Amino acid sequence: MPRQVDHAARLAAVEDAVVAIAADAGFDAVTIRAVAKHVGASTSVVTHYVGSREELLCNAVRRELDGRRAEADAATRGLDGRAALRAMAEWAVLSPTERTHRFWLALVLNAAAQPTLRGELDRFNQWWNRRIDGLLQEAGSADPAREADLISLFVDGIVVSGFDAGKPWTLERRTELLDAVWTTLSI
Repeated sequence: MPRQVDHAARLAAVEDAVVAIAADAGFDAVTIRAVAKHVGASTSVVTHYVGSREELLCNAVRRELDGRRAEADAATRGLDGRAALRAMAEWAVLSPTERTHRFWLALVLNAAAQPTLRGELDRFNQWWNRRIDGLLQEAGSADPAREADLISLFVDGIVVSGFDAGKPWTLERRTELLDAVWTTLSI
């Protein structure tokens, strides 16, 4: 009797491997062979689900970023204006795990050299910018463009500067900094 394979679970394991490898070693380390080794399968198993490394990257990164967007939607559900904006900022700087921080940093660092990653990062950033702009408008911001820049700069800075010490800043430190930035906004 042929073995039953849960294709959705297998594809999820392949995509999870991409994220794990990228978070641990960067996107240059993500190869079909490395993914196959990570999931304990042959390269033909991986290529059964994706036709190329670019498709492998696109699918896994898109799934990861779509998951982050769904988390943001959940964090802001039922809120509007200032409360939604604060919840969005808290989600961005307080909720990510260390693995998520490492994945995000790898994505940002590799996007310039890998068009597939650049496209997915641009797609996420367009969503982020529309969302922040809309929430600033709802909150009655006096200078939405300036405040959107400040929020984005702060969020990006938390991800990048937290690695100066070799790991993301503590939740307490990120919370204190978020509070400090929040008090400077006019909304």
